[in-house]
Amino acid sequence: MFQKIKGKDPFEIRSVATSPENEIIEMARSIVAFGGAAHPKPVSAESSIPTDYLKVFVSIATNIWRAKNKMMDAGTGEVREDMKRVDRHIEAICRSLAEVGIVIRDHTGDFYDEGQPMKVVASKPTPGLDRKRVSDTLLPSIFWNNRLVQNGEIEISTPVTANKPANS
Repeated sequence: MFQKIKGKDPFEIRSVATSPENEIIEMARSIVAFGGAAHPKPVSAESSIPTDYLKVFVSIATNIWRAKNKMMDAGTGEVREDMKRVDRHIEAICRSLAEVGIVIRDHTGDFYDEGQPMKVVASKPTPGLDRKRVSDTLLPSIFWNNRLVQNGEIEISTPVTANKPANS
């Protein structure tokens, strides 16, 4: 099923001089080499996958999301210029995950309603809002074939009410 990794020891402590871009490119190549390439037919919602594999896919998806967030310019919301080449590889990994049914959902900026399957870690009253809104996604929701397999963790902004001042 999976081939044994040849070459470098995956637990080797690498030199500080090693470029993070090269590390990410190498990681992307190894994922593609182990079947991350285009899937010849769509995966049905009824298909099963061993739990251990699903956990690995969820971990990969979460870490890809984290890497993507670290590549973004906070001011513009765009990928930083020095990370654009790496972003192509990150996007290719996301497409490969999507081809096997894995979807990563960042909730930042979405409206929030009670009952959504997300863990609210913090809530802060914010003037000017008329509805609750997700101010930050701390952990994305992950779906496999339209089924939730990881609940997101979020911070929300709430409207300021008359009996609850914004400075409290």
